[in-house]
Amino acid sequence: MPLQVNLRLLERTPQRLVGELPVVEFAADFHDEVVRFAEPLKYDLEVERQGPDILVQGTLSATLECDCARCLSSFRTVLEINKFSAFAPLEGEEAIPKDGDFADLTPLVREDTFLALPTKPLCRPECRGLPVQAPAHDSRLGATSSEVASTSPWAALEKLKL
Repeated sequence: MPLQVNLRLLERTPQRLVGELPVVEFAADFHDEVVRFAEPLKYDLEVERQGPDILVQGTLSATLECDCARCLSSFRTVLEINKFSAFAPLEGEEAIPKDGDFADLTPLVREDTFLALPTKPLCRPECRGLPVQAPAHDSRLGATSSEVASTSPWAALEKLKL
């Protein structure tokens, strides 16, 4: 069920919406190789009418399953939007979808949630990535990788016979 607010009740008093929005409701068409939604989106929102528009403020949080951009390991993290705020028109070109007396807030929540997703998630800030593995022996250098690693990085180039 989409995240909806009753417009008739909203005319009299601000409404508080607390609950969870299933992933299939707000992110069914979201496909990313690195970031995935692991659990429903939790919301705690205050909605109030401001003339012909509505103001939505509150918090959003979702558990994400990510692949580290450096070491490729999978990890879970929580995406938190503590100061979510959106101003939505009820009429005009950019109006939010309405169904009778109900306005659908799902597009507002979806947009800000997607914009807050990490572009290069890290399992931990100090992650150094995958370990560099050199071949055991490179015939062009005439030395094993342990001998080359013990000297400067330029020493391997100096040994090349072109």
